[in-house]
Amino acid sequence: MARHVRLREFLIGVEGLALLRGLFTGTDEAAQRRVDEVRRIVGEAEADTFALGADVPELDVADGYARWSTTYDGPGNPLISAEQPVVWALIDEAPTGRALDAACGTGRHTRRLVERGHAVIGVDATPEMLARAREAVPDADFRHGDLSDLPLEDASADLVVCALALEHVEELARPVMELARVARPGGRVIISDIHPVLRALGGAAFFRGSDGSSAYIRGHPHSHADYLDAFGAAGLVLRRCIEPRFASAEVEMQQPAAAFAPEATEAAYLGLPGALVWDLVSER
Repeated sequence: MARHVRLREFLIGVEGLALLRGLFTGTDEAAQRRVDEVRRIVGEAEADTFALGADVPELDVADGYARWSTTYDGPGNPLISAEQPVVWALIDEAPTGRALDAACGTGRHTRRLVERGHAVIGVDATPEMLARAREAVPDADFRHGDLSDLPLEDASADLVVCALALEHVEELARPVMELARVARPGGRVIISDIHPVLRALGGAAFFRGSDGSSAYIRGHPHSHADYLDAFGAAGLVLRRCIEPRFASAEVEMQQPAAAFAPEATEAAYLGLPGALVWDLVSER
């Protein structure tokens, strides 16, 4: 199934979010600028421009990440921009040992783990992503596998990282249990994902392929309570919950909104929680 997404629809959504966020904290003048800009977007003068659009199909994880693998490491992803520094800071403070990068993708966190001296196993379900990871991080041990059935022994990792992957599973219990199973007692588990607020506002794993076509990968919403329930059942104890917010750099990445409506884009996205990062300890 493909949705034909028009520039007009996207920009009106951004303008609406900007209006809503400033409803009680903004100014009358700013609100009027948003209303005037919506009138321009739906008006006739620039109708041809704002009617531009593209077919955006929903893909499953296997097909989606196979297509995304060729462009995944390119610049301009605001979620990765917000998430990566936080995850790397947690990796940097963890003692060196045997580490698992679950759903490792192209190996962006695997590389950091290797640089910090860990013996790293990277696991991913998409062969195309694994091929990129093997090329990028030749010193790691990469294995094909699923989050619900990780190809590792019990209590075999001192540090487990799982980044921006759990939104693609419908139920958290099994994959979180697997992450806890492979962590040694007292071992650290770092999990990141799209923030529930951003997900509720329509955030999705949207990408452009190497041929210029667009798509998004099927995802499922998970609340803070969903995560906490899964952690408790798996024997994972919370150390910290970190919620990186979008700064000016991430606002600039909200294209094409930042190009067509920069003030509204800043009002809509600046300070919005983008990622959710869990710092946990295994007590099993």
